[in-house]
Amino acid sequence: MFGKLVGKRSGSAADGHVGLALSGERLCAVHLRRMADQPPELLARLDAPGDPARALEALAPWVARHGLRGVPAALTLDYGDYLIQQMEKPSVPAEELRSALRWRLKDQLDYSPADAVIDYFEAPAARQKRIEPVQVVAARASQLKPRIDAIRAAGLDPQRIDIPEFALRNLVSRALNVRETTALLYFQPRRGTLQILREDQFYFARALDQGLEALARGGDGGFSDIDDRIALEAQRTMDYYDSHFGHGPVKRVLVLGGGADLRRLADYVTTALGVPASLVGPAELARGLEDDADTRTLPPLAVGGALGFE
Repeated sequence: MFGKLVGKRSGSAADGHVGLALSGERLCAVHLRRMADQPPELLARLDAPGDPARALEALAPWVARHGLRGVPAALTLDYGDYLIQQMEKPSVPAEELRSALRWRLKDQLDYSPADAVIDYFEAPAARQKRIEPVQVVAARASQLKPRIDAIRAAGLDPQRIDIPEFALRNLVSRALNVRETTALLYFQPRRGTLQILREDQFYFARALDQGLEALARGGDGGFSDIDDRIALEAQRTMDYYDSHFGHGPVKRVLVLGGGADLRRLADYVTTALGVPASLVGPAELARGLEDDADTRTLPPLAVGGALGFE
């Protein structure tokens, strides 16, 4: 994604790929080696607190310590650092498509369209196909470029920029090898997301107001109204998918993370919706990734970004 901001250079003696996930509060970097028919192997991990500029300062020593100079790297953006929108594909020549999409998005951007870097992807068609849809992603070039420059200066070879929706898709289809229609629940401290996936294809996502902090407050004495609200949104989302795309119902729900609160939620979703819901811990995403509080937010996005390399 956003190919003009990244590039390719000479290779590295180290194998594997590096995935980075950067939020406003910390950086997570993982060095992975892909394995046939099993989850990837975690070779090294960095967790650095601080705002993006400060956190990225910790990257160069980590790269040097683990001999990762020149290793291909993927940066997964944080929610809020980009806009994703599905729209009808404009009827223009291919060389004019990005300009046409930029013009259509201009009223939804809170910065100058001239500062927007645009990419697009084919979107799944509805059951009654009336338009040719595309998923359009826009981000602020003046924000991304310094981060890519810092990753390159640290010694890595930044070749990909990804977004959480696609990083999470990679986890399901490439780490877990799940191909059937799946609803995935992923939570950060103050927000969550529910997205529908099928056959390595991202369909759509819904933002959730409830995050890990709300789930922790709502768990005293059993199931809570927080669990019920999330389950209700999951039911609405799955019903929309079934009616709009016509591929049949969602077969399973995966809850990404660990701990008692998410286990309680998975149990409630199974009971309330009649769809099997299971907890997916960090060790199932990458061998050697430990299950602790720090692995339940950014590391899955870093792992998913690294799995975006074919």
